[in-house]
Amino acid sequence: MTLLIQAVDGRLFSLVDASGHAVRGRFAARDKGGAAMPGGELVRDHTHYRRAILRGDIKLVAEQEHS
Repeated sequence: MTLLIQAVDGRLFSLVDASGHAVRGRFAARDKGGAAMPGGELVRDHTHYRRAILRGDIKLVAEQEHS
């Protein structure tokens, strides 16, 4: 499953790779300069993001099942 997430103003949340490790210098749903991506970002479903959504660090836009 993948999640389409969107950045929240004033909050930075780390992006994780496929193995669940934080990607240095990158934040979820933000470009390398730190600006929010207008269309959000598609990421693999991970508890790291699910907890962030519940805390309000990022917004869930959509969920997509893989076939």
